[in-house]
Amino acid sequence: MALAHQQTVGLGMMRGRRIDAADVIALLQEVYADGVLTRAEAEELIAFDLSLTQSTRDWQEFFASAIGEHITRNERASGSAGESAVACLIEKLSRGSRPATAAGFAAIRRVIEHSKDPAPQLAAFAVEQVRAAVVTGDGAASGWRTHLGRTIDATDTALLHSLLVAAGGKASRPVTRVEAEAMFNLHDAVAAANNHPSFDDLFFKAIAHHLLAAAGCAVLSRRDMLAPDPQLVERASMFGRNPARLSEQATFTLPAECVQSAKLPSDDLAWLAGQIMRDGRATLAEYALLRLFTGAADGADPSFRGILEHAA
Repeated sequence: MALAHQQTVGLGMMRGRRIDAADVIALLQEVYADGVLTRAEAEELIAFDLSLTQSTRDWQEFFASAIGEHITRNERASGSAGESAVACLIEKLSRGSRPATAAGFAAIRRVIEHSKDPAPQLAAFAVEQVRAAVVTGDGAASGWRTHLGRTIDATDTALLHSLLVAAGGKASRPVTRVEAEAMFNLHDAVAAANNHPSFDDLFFKAIAHHLLAAAGCAVLSRRDMLAPDPQLVERASMFGRNPARLSEQATFTLPAECVQSAKLPSDDLAWLAGQIMRDGRATLAEYALLRLFTGAADGADPSFRGILEHAA
């Protein structure tokens, strides 16, 4: 039964009303006893969530479960969630370009974590939600914590790490281009802030994972590749934010099992340089990426030696 017919089942919910546990139970038992079966029902449920002035954890849990099961059920039936279904879900949850609600963000996390092969666009959207929360100072992706000075903290980094690891799916595919670009967007937005060192480490490893795979290298699983560096905080406090000292001290490192350098296809190398220099400056992590994929300054590709020198 569609949500539009809620009056006939005696739910008595009016737009703008706070959802409580009793409402959730009623929805489960009366309206969606068989789950969200069609895209139209999913869109109705999303529209209802957007109409609420406030929602509780019970509502968020129900909404995430209902929408998540709808998407993963379709994936089980067809072998993939389908680009159109994912694009529609993102459009409806974000109302075009606005941040998702707490329930909406919970639904995205549920799909990413429970899908066998999550669409890369979902993880990219989740990363963009973190960026929006940090830039605006609050939001569902921040857990409604206030962010001062567009700063990424350890909690934000842990969330990003869990999203990126889960987004690899059962096969733990490498970080995709759309996810990498979302990470660059977030990184640029907070580049001037005093972020927790674990964020730069995660950013460096996520981009490296994507590009090593693009270069045809055998790569570790996302879980192994993106694992936090236990010595990072100590090294960051010791060497500061100086690219020259970074190159000397190798502040950013990949797991020992990972390829330490690779010859990138020209298109991928151009993409990396474009992403790094689009704001006119390179951070520590970006400079480390340039050195990783262009070689030491003396042996760098001549076309990128100038970028290395400018970044330093």
